[in-house]
Amino acid sequence: MRFVNRWSVAILVALMVIIAGVFVGLTVRPNPEITPNDQFFKVSIGPTPVFNASTYTLRIDGLVKQPFELNYSELKSLPNESEIVTLSCVTGPSATANWTGVSLKSLLDRAQVNDTAIDVIFLCADGYSTSLTVSEASSSGVILAYGMNGVSLPPDQGFPLRVVVPNNWGYKWAKWVTHIEIVDTDFKGYWERVGWADNATITPISDWRVHAALLSVAAVLGGFSALSGLRNAENADRAKRLPRIFASKYHRYVSLAYYLLLFGTFLFWSSQTFALRGSLFYSLHGRIALLTVIFAVAGIISGIPMLAKPPKWRWFHWVTNMTAYLLLLATMVLGVLRLFT
Repeated sequence: MRFVNRWSVAILVALMVIIAGVFVGLTVRPNPEITPNDQFFKVSIGPTPVFNASTYTLRIDGLVKQPFELNYSELKSLPNESEIVTLSCVTGPSATANWTGVSLKSLLDRAQVNDTAIDVIFLCADGYSTSLTVSEASSSGVILAYGMNGVSLPPDQGFPLRVVVPNNWGYKWAKWVTHIEIVDTDFKGYWERVGWADNATITPISDWRVHAALLSVAAVLGGFSALSGLRNAENADRAKRLPRIFASKYHRYVSLAYYLLLFGTFLFWSSQTFALRGSLFYSLHGRIALLTVIFAVAGIISGIPMLAKPPKWRWFHWVTNMTAYLLLLATMVLGVLRLFT
């Protein structure tokens, strides 16, 4: 019987780890495969502007010695480069394409940017704006793209010209660019003015890898805590058949680890989200995360008196903690779904 119980525990733990691993894998999955243009996600602040390639011009001016304009044909006649880069939206979706365009640095060198310049501003036909520092804009790989996966940019992807900024969140990838201005101030663009981070560099922390991994571990610990709680509940004869590893003393230790990890992950997510977006709970994913923490706190509060008088608070403790755990799973599912919407 003990042999069976040990195997039961091993299988149960393995299943929880596999489930957690699947969530991590989906959340932090790389995007090596090219996304077809018609399947590439679309984000904008309004309707798609309509352009005629024969009348389009790009102007580069501001704190430069040689301001100039280029029409669409002139842009395409310049030396070009292609690169496979993933576009990641701060709200979740990501996709990969082979972008073709002109090095932004080459155009800035042609314009001869003044030494006092700080930001390169991108002004767009739909009213959108954003900026990069002169150093960021001059980095290798930053291009003004007019091609996507071997064809001209689709209208909803920025035709005739968009910025491609590797390792930056999508709100720096301005679409429908018509004017590039170099200034000596720290310019705040459309989203930056409402609190989004001016530095949109994607790091291993800011792209939610740590967040996804911590949530997955919390899900495993929470599942163990729920099963051990069942085993030690009154009037739960079938649950008492669970292995002894789910004894009450382990329930307390694992539950403590679960709570600490859950709250720590929530605080980590909150700090990263606020730093990047300047706000919290703007999505259903975030609001459910808040509810998860609220019910978990209620579970802790109801669990304290149970240390002395278990029967009185058992039902409330069980309901609040199971609600918190189910909400945690829902939060993880919604987080994964946001990658595809």
